[in-house]
Amino acid sequence: MLLVVITGCQPAPEKVKKTIHAENGTYAADISNDGNYSLVSTDEAGLLLWPRYATNAKYQWQHNENTVSQIIDVDISADGEVAVAASRKEFSMWDINNGENLGFWQIGSGDIQKLVVSKKGGTVVLGKQDGTQVAFNPASGRRIEFYGHTESINVLDISPNGFYVLSGSNDHSAILWDTRSGQIVHRWPLEGRITQVALHPDGNFAFISDAIDNAVIRSLPDGEIASKLKFIERHKIFSAARFSASGDYLITGSPSRQIAIWDTSTGEELTHWRVDLRDGGRPSNAAVLAVVFDEKQQQVISESSAGLAEWWNIDLTGSKE
Repeated sequence: MLLVVITGCQPAPEKVKKTIHAENGTYAADISNDGNYSLVSTDEAGLLLWPRYATNAKYQWQHNENTVSQIIDVDISADGEVAVAASRKEFSMWDINNGENLGFWQIGSGDIQKLVVSKKGGTVVLGKQDGTQVAFNPASGRRIEFYGHTESINVLDISPNGFYVLSGSNDHSAILWDTRSGQIVHRWPLEGRITQVALHPDGNFAFISDAIDNAVIRSLPDGEIASKLKFIERHKIFSAARFSASGDYLITGSPSRQIAIWDTSTGEELTHWRVDLRDGGRPSNAAVLAVVFDEKQQQVISESSAGLAEWWNIDLTGSKE
């Protein structure tokens, strides 16, 4: 395997492997924090859980055996123990270790737009199209509704312990709120609708971007600006974002196939490249749906709407000097 050392803005790293995870493309996807599992939703096979490098899925799950429903979002908990999936009116939880279904729930009013899950499935948070969020404890049945937004929830992230949620909405604001009390910790207004958010797993940073070229990294808990991403493109949209475990890097994906790695402290782009299209080039574009930078193995992993999982070896040693 070729290991590419990145010391500035360099060409794409060499690919380690590429695998088809969904023959007819992927609608929603997530990758575990350690990069060991990918969860994808497909039209032809339901939900598929793929171990790293596997040629066959570990589990194939049907969200609802009684009806055919389009899965609009999926999430893997920070500890890699459970997975959740949602259609507009229903959501389900699964045990990643043994494949068992841990619950299936239907909601009343409103439509689900996004969902996230904390460690061991302790808290599931639903973001709805009407701006409401619901934090739900599957074990106790306790739920709390949060009305901090006035328009559709576009993006969500949750702290591993389930205590904090970062949400972004069409109402031009991102909110960090406490799921135990329903209280707002920080509210950050931006100029456009919020298109992407990310929380650092240890709670050191929050990333927020909007539809009109504002992309900001804030330090936590104070909420002050740590850096702003530096780019020259206009109307730059991020379809995926995640901090590295150390917090030194932010990795993003775009609707135009691009992956980029950023220096958290400066907002400088360290490198970028594009994911592949399917053989034959159809569809002609692909959104990056999920991306992870595994610092231990110095590897980037992506899932795209083309149904492809891709892996690259990359070494960022010296990039922060």
